[in-house]
Amino acid sequence: MTRVLVYGGWFGSGNVGDDAILIGLRNLLSEAIPGVEIAALSTDTEQTERVCGVKAFQLRSPRELLSPYPRIGDYQRVFRWADACILSGGTPIYDYGHLSRIIHCGLPRFTRKEFICFGIGAKPIRSLAGKYIIKSLLGQAAAVSTRDRRSMAELKGIGLKKVRVTGDSALFLTPRTPDEKTLEELGLISDEPLVAICPRALSLDHRAHYHAPLSPGVISRIRRNLALIADYLSKSGYRVIFIPMHRVPPDDDRKEIAIIQSLMREPSLTFQRVIPPETLAGLLSQVELVVGLRLHSLILAAMIGVPVVSINYDPKIAGFMEYAGMEDRMSEPTDPVKSFMERAVEGLENRSILKSRLIDTCEGMRRRIVEEAKRIAELL
Repeated sequence: MTRVLVYGGWFGSGNVGDDAILIGLRNLLSEAIPGVEIAALSTDTEQTERVCGVKAFQLRSPRELLSPYPRIGDYQRVFRWADACILSGGTPIYDYGHLSRIIHCGLPRFTRKEFICFGIGAKPIRSLAGKYIIKSLLGQAAAVSTRDRRSMAELKGIGLKKVRVTGDSALFLTPRTPDEKTLEELGLISDEPLVAICPRALSLDHRAHYHAPLSPGVISRIRRNLALIADYLSKSGYRVIFIPMHRVPPDDDRKEIAIIQSLMREPSLTFQRVIPPETLAGLLSQVELVVGLRLHSLILAAMIGVPVVSINYDPKIAGFMEYAGMEDRMSEPTDPVKSFMERAVEGLENRSILKSRLIDTCEGMRRRIVEEAKRIAELL
């Protein structure tokens, strides 16, 4: 039996996107490596085991590991449990938080385990220290792949040479169509025309919220534009539903949704209950359009051919929209709301064309991911 330790995402936080990545990676590795046992580092081991169906170990911060009562010895035992360590999940590469990165990318080498970077996201790395540290750490990996071309360009830009672009592991999630009872509990009526809006918490403290720096004016403009487009779509006969994909402070989407709804004039619905990633993917298959600022609202919609529109507030949004062939469905934060509305309307009017485009591009991503998974299986 091969044991694989996965980390890099905010597993255990209840983030639907990170859970979707882990579930997809579980499905993918189980196919590529028969009999594999997967474990993840998680902030809530019970939640990860229950939702994602994998073994979980407690994720530790540098403060915990290097405190007067250090737990680094226990952590080493976790890494020694594994035959290989996979850095995946979300966007683990950015230009701060380097101490944690040194620990988690260094322990595989210290414990003599294979280290692999699989479908990772990377944000701009500008500091000399960041370039040196990240190049040194990822240069030890047996294989490095990214989820989009922008991330690959970032890593090649700091001197990493053998980097492949594959895709996001959430593409291997299996959607679960909600039954009538689930729809009723969510406040939905079968066959009503739906538009889903998936905002994300925005803040001047961009590091705490893991997005690119945004000015107060840009944040206000994004919120106002989302409120205006929600009102417009509601007046046009669509039921507007807001879906929070993260519910843990400081990154709680429900607070952002409340701000947007306070700017609206038309009624809308917010999902109050936690929705598992597979059920959310199945639910999105029943909507006409997804207006997404959460990256995985775009990915889960795209993989089932539902048109998407977004705002380019962070490199990872542009990275996916470009890779999916949907760059023309993306507005800049400073664009007039009229252009954003036009993109949404065009998405609704050209659903069949966009569905075909999305299905094709996502299938191409899946093929590249499977090829990389087979390559990893050979390494192990």
